[in-house]
Amino acid sequence: GVGGMMPPMGAGGMPGVQQPPVAGPTRDPRGDGQPVAPEMDSASQFNMESMLKNAVDTSAKVNPRGINSADSVMTALPEGLSRPGGGCEVVPGHTLKPFSGQYRSGKTHNGIRVFSSKQHPHSEAFLQENFHAVDTFGDVLQNLCGVYDLNLGSIAIFHDPTGGTIAFNAGKALHFNVRFFYALHYSLNKSHSRDAYSYWFTTIAHELA
Repeated sequence: GVGGMMPPMGAGGMPGVQQPPVAGPTRDPRGDGQPVAPEMDSASQFNMESMLKNAVDTSAKVNPRGINSADSVMTALPEGLSRPGGGCEVVPGHTLKPFSGQYRSGKTHNGIRVFSSKQHPHSEAFLQENFHAVDTFGDVLQNLCGVYDLNLGSIAIFHDPTGGTIAFNAGKALHFNVRFFYALHYSLNKSHSRDAYSYWFTTIAHELA
């Protein structure tokens, strides 16, 4: 899963939003323990920023019909975005269907598509009873998409009541599990807190990578 890394510098004047350094420390290119030139550190950061920009530029629209996917294996993330323990991760498959919501549009009030789990009837009930949380999550994601210059049409909100998937990337469209936003932020009255924005900023970075 993605943790709530605390970033060091402000971004765009957004309340509670700070931008973490997405690139990790530059490895010693020679392996001789000698100081690394500033140009090497700068190049490492530039490469990471270029990778994220390319991921944003090539992002795709969310499939409005939902998702039916099998489990897959993800190899290690780029340096600086690695998971605890490293190595490969089995990414669970997802079966999602559109959820019409209180606006009967299948979207939040700001136009982000919403999906429920086909496998769990409880998923629709949760979304129906907690759609204000879904809308609030949509506001947070919209603000962060502004930081990344990411189109809202390329992200979606879903609810999966089981497993540990916080977010996933399907065909270059990003999907975020409202279950974790509800538990970690909304239910604690921290929806627009620094912790919430840091957490979901980092989650987006992981999925773009």
